Amino acid sequence: MEDSRKALQAIVDIISFDKLFTFALVCFFAWLVLVLSQFSLKQLTQQLPKYRLLWSRLYPFIRLIIWASVIVYTIVVIINPHENLILAVIGSIGIVLGLATQEPAKNMIAGLIIMVNPPYRVGDMVTLSGHYGEVIKLDWSVTWLRTFDDNTVMVPNAEAIKSAVSNANSGALDEMVVVGFCLPIEVDHQKAMQLAKEATQCSPYTFLNKPIIVNIASHYDYGQHLITLTVKAYVMDIRLERKFSSDINLRVLNAFKHAQFYPVTNSVISS
Repeated sequence: MEDSRKALQAIVDIISFDKLFTFALVCFFAWLVLVLSQFSLKQLTQQLPKYRLLWSRLYPFIRLIIWASVIVYTIVVIINPHENLILAVIGSIGIVLGLATQEPAKNMIAGLIIMVNPPYRVGDMVTLSGHYGEVIKLDWSVTWLRTFDDNTVMVPNAEAIKSAVSNANSGALDEMVVVGFCLPIEVDHQKAMQLAKEATQCSPYTFLNKPIIVNIASHYDYGQHLITLTVKAYVMDIRLERKFSSDINLRVLNAFKHAQFYPVTNSVISS
C-alpha cells in the first residue's frame, strides 16, 4: 500500500502544473525557433537561389536537432525522474524497438536512415514507388514529392528504402536531360549532329558548364532504316526540365526542317 502511494505521488510530481507549464513553454520556444529558421531559409533561397538546394536540406536536420533537444531537456531537467523510472523508460524503449516491424515504426526508422545516409535529399528529382518528381519535404515517416502534373505524392519512407531509387541530380542543381530524334537514313548524319548540338547550345535553359553530347545509332522500323539521334545536355535548374526538353525539341526540329531533313518521329526521354 505504501509503495502504491509513493508511485502515485511520483506521478503527481511529474505531471505537476509547474512542470506542464515549463514543458509547454519549451515547446512554444522550439516551435518559434523552427518558424524563424524556416523563414530565414526562405529568405536565403530568394537572395541566393544558386544554393537553393542547400537551404532546403538544412531544415529537416534543424527540426530533428531542436525536437531531440526538447525531449532530452524535458526528461533530464523538467521531469528529472527517479532511477527506477529511468529503467522503466529504457524497458519501454526496448519494447518499441521490438515492435519496429510495425509500419509506423518502420517508416520512422527508415526516415532516420534516409537522413543519416541519404539516397536522396530535399530538392532532388527522384522516382519513388513509380512516381517521378521533386522531393519537397522529408519527414520522419514519409517523403513528399511534387510531380510535373503539380500533384503532391506521399511515399512512406519504408517503401522508399526497400526498392531501387532513381535520382536524376543527386544533390546538384542541374541534371542531364536526354532527347531523342528519328531521321531518314538518307540524311547527312554529320550535319544533323552539328545542327542538333548548335540548337541545344542556343537554348536559354542549357547549362553550358557541362558538355553537350550527341550520339547516333541506326535501327530498322516500319519497313525502313532510320537514324536515331540522341541529344544529352544539362538543364541549369531541375525545375526547368520539361521546359528544357520542349525547347530542345522545338529548336532541333526547326533546324532539321530548314535543312529539309523532315524527321519521321521524335521522342523525349528524361533522366
